[in-house]
Amino acid sequence: MKKYIRNYITSISIVTVVLGSCLNSYGQDKKQELSIAVGGPFSFLKSNTGDVVPGNGFNAGIRYSYYLNEGLSIGIGAEYQTYTSDVKYGFYGGQYNAVDAENEAFQFRYKATNLREQQKLGYVNIPITIQFETPGATKLYLAAGAKIGFATTGSYESTFQNLTTSGYYPQYNVELFSPAFAGFESQNNLKTSKQDLDTEVSYSATFETGLKQKIGDRSAIYIGLYLDYGLNNIYDKKGSKNLVQYQPELPVQLQYNSVLDASNSNDIRLVSYGLKLRYAIR
Repeated sequence: MKKYIRNYITSISIVTVVLGSCLNSYGQDKKQELSIAVGGPFSFLKSNTGDVVPGNGFNAGIRYSYYLNEGLSIGIGAEYQTYTSDVKYGFYGGQYNAVDAENEAFQFRYKATNLREQQKLGYVNIPITIQFETPGATKLYLAAGAKIGFATTGSYESTFQNLTTSGYYPQYNVELFSPAFAGFESQNNLKTSKQDLDTEVSYSATFETGLKQKIGDRSAIYIGLYLDYGLNNIYDKKGSKNLVQYQPELPVQLQYNSVLDASNSNDIRLVSYGLKLRYAIR
């Protein structure tokens, strides 16, 4: 949570400085353009973990552009973007060595069926772009550039159709499936509480193309398609973790980690694409 607060303050500070300087000079030069935009609906975390179902999201922001000539401009802005993903497993299991409340060594085992994890992120992005547009009242435009994004929110929730946990004690050659207070039980339709998902700064390539229609002397409407593709891994896990983490204190309260913490999970990137609508004043 502290990390999100720092990221939020950092992103707001950058946005304030950048847009403040842009707005300060906007009225002094007609080569400048201000625009507001909304976009979506496809926005998700791309990963190699399980069966990933891309989710929906939206973005909304403001952009300042300076025209080098009538067909070429450079722009900078700020936007808020949401991302959602569902990761599904028909079966997920694991086992590892642990110690119980009586300091007895054993092997903790868990088996999950129809596991689903829903992930949600919120980012403040700072895009820097170059745009080319054709002459005329109705223009074709193409914009490309890069974005840096700061995470402001992040969470995940997990559901299990069934989760069975047990403890195998090799010194007695016995596997315990109870009692529940020791962390050994079978649960149906289990839903975990919402937990924080801490992600890193994102660097993305961005592309946008479509039509720009003038409406009056100083305003225009953009209708286009866009793609933002992450260039870096945003989830730098500190070593792999088990999906179900055993805690020896009685009564045992199991901890449920994200599937992104697993050893086979890597290279998590942000992807967003869809339709973008923009209203501009020049």
